[in-house]
Amino acid sequence: MVKKEALRLGIIGDVHAEDVRLENSLSYLANQGCDKIVCTGDIIDGPGCPNRSVELLKAFSVVTVRGNHDRWIIENKARHVKNAHKINDLSRSTLDYLTMLPSQAKIMLGKIRVLLCHGVGRNDLKKVWPGTNRLEPIRSSELDRIICEEKFDYVINGHIHFRTMVHFKKMTLINAGTISGDFSPGCTLIDFNENMIHGSLFEGSNLKLSKSQNLHGENYTIWENTETFNGRWDPVTLF
Repeated sequence: MVKKEALRLGIIGDVHAEDVRLENSLSYLANQGCDKIVCTGDIIDGPGCPNRSVELLKAFSVVTVRGNHDRWIIENKARHVKNAHKINDLSRSTLDYLTMLPSQAKIMLGKIRVLLCHGVGRNDLKKVWPGTNRLEPIRSSELDRIICEEKFDYVINGHIHFRTMVHFKKMTLINAGTISGDFSPGCTLIDFNENMIHGSLFEGSNLKLSKSQNLHGENYTIWENTETFNGRWDPVTLF
């Protein structure tokens, strides 16, 4: 019998200098047998140590993209935000690392094509939301173009700190959320062989599996593109 190629992807959302949680997340995902770990950026501006956070991402060979907070400190913008770092808080190697981060990264796991970004594509401030009773739809011409090009099976992003999946006919959007703060901080693991996605939550300093579900379930709303968002979405949460 031919053994299946292992296709497990670990996903870490916005870090915000949570170096202790980042270390725990990386160790947890590595112990789960992930072939690759990715991170949606926003490494700085938080309660922990940005320099140690960067060293951890390097040590675990995490594929990481630049978030808007990472860009802001390089551009000396928005230093009024909560827990903002100053340029002098960063070591030379951390600053070099942030400067060299790409706005997006293309990843192949077997035949599965993944686009990693912070917002949508190169726009690190863009949000996407199909709309609920509480929040109006947020559409994206950038994402619609990515969907139309059919170059990716999955787009993984962050920015909105809400771990969820949005299903389109030709692509799935997965938001990585964040490991920071008190609202469902945690990480995500995708097992492509099993067609399953697993969300874990922090309970204190430990991660615990909180939700497992199909990547593509029959009960999920499936959109053509963001122009078809109608504000009547039941979010598919990963926590």
